[in-house]
Amino acid sequence: MEIQKNQRIEYIDALKGFAIFCVLWGHSLQYLKNGYDFLHNPVFEFIYSFHMPLFFVISGFFFRSSLKQSFKDFLYKKSIQLLLPCIVWALVFYITGLLTAIVEGNEHLFSNWIEDLKQILFPARWVWFLKELFVSYFFVYVFLKLLKKKWLACVLSMSAVLVLPFCEMQRAYLPMFWAGVYLKDNYQFVLKYAKQTLIISGIIFAICLFFWEGNYTVYITGFPKLIKVRELTLNPTNINISVFRLFIGLCGSLFWFMLFERIFRNNVFFSCLAKTGVNTLAIYLLQRLILEDWMNRTIDFQNMNLWIYSLLVTPLISLVIILISYFLIKIVQKNKYAEMLLFGKQR
Repeated sequence: MEIQKNQRIEYIDALKGFAIFCVLWGHSLQYLKNGYDFLHNPVFEFIYSFHMPLFFVISGFFFRSSLKQSFKDFLYKKSIQLLLPCIVWALVFYITGLLTAIVEGNEHLFSNWIEDLKQILFPARWVWFLKELFVSYFFVYVFLKLLKKKWLACVLSMSAVLVLPFCEMQRAYLPMFWAGVYLKDNYQFVLKYAKQTLIISGIIFAICLFFWEGNYTVYITGFPKLIKVRELTLNPTNINISVFRLFIGLCGSLFWFMLFERIFRNNVFFSCLAKTGVNTLAIYLLQRLILEDWMNRTIDFQNMNLWIYSLLVTPLISLVIILISYFLIKIVQKNKYAEMLLFGKQR
């Protein structure tokens, strides 16, 4: 069944809302004090099998509009949308961290100003997702513009990140971005077999989950360069885990895409998800302050039952964070310059 254009946008916005909720849920399990090893929490493992790949697939799905822009316009728009908030929020996080350290008597932790400046100008630790999403956009745009042929651009761009330094995250997420590009280009064909695709991807995703564990996330088990250039030798370190991570991320993303395509309805629940999805970037940035900086220091669930904590408390906290974020977003939106600096949105 083919859905109308406006419905399709709403269903993908709802999917983005679901994805950012999963991010908050996973971060709650990771950062809040609970006395458990979050890496081996079954809920955490489930969320981290697909949540970031899903974001990159969705981003790739909407990439084609960027090709209509000149390189100058593309670079300007994506720099404002992704890199400017990256630097601004790195500065915000640095200042809040500095103030917290001073209050706690740990100001010596911020004594290395050169390293601090690097963290602000190159904020890999603070808001790595925005930086990596910009790099994915840049790679795909440049390779498609230069090579014209999609398959060749795809092969060569992914080959490039396999051997280039400082591309560890791209080795994990650029294939997901390309998957989104291909999904959009073949979307009408996929929709003809939406039910079959949903069932097959769901079964494969479920089987993969039996073999998946928290230690396989890209933050724990890296994806190093495939070739050691100086020695001209292959580097197979973690290659089996990396391939498995790509596979489960792709199957999981396709499953959620097709599930939302099938179940989306114009009702209050999906409307709320869609509104959340429209503000994905802003919520992602705000949760860093609300959850990782404030709640992490003030809330303690050390003696709580694992399943109550994982399946009831943390999702409720995630909903509260979304509501707080939405309130703050509305305040910021009153000033177009603040909205551009903090959330990369231009009017």
